[in-house]
Amino acid sequence: MNTNDSDKMAGVAAKISALRQRHQDMERRVKEEQSRPVTSLVVMQRLKRERLRLKDEIVAHEGVLRTLGRGRRPAG
Repeated sequence: MNTNDSDKMAGVAAKISALRQRHQDMERRVKEEQSRPVTSLVVMQRLKRERLRLKDEIVAHEGVLRTLGRGRRPAG
């Protein structure tokens, strides 16, 4: 694996980390909204949709990371 691949993997790993943090924040917001006496259905749908979008993006980036990790390996 060359330096460029390592740089790409580090960039993707950083993106995954940031997305996981945003997903955790969204999970907290969903729980806060659910704990309210009167929960807004519209707000809940928006929060859950965003949480799912983040999860999908995490999975996609993890696939990229796996692909990069399997990429070019030194012969020998």
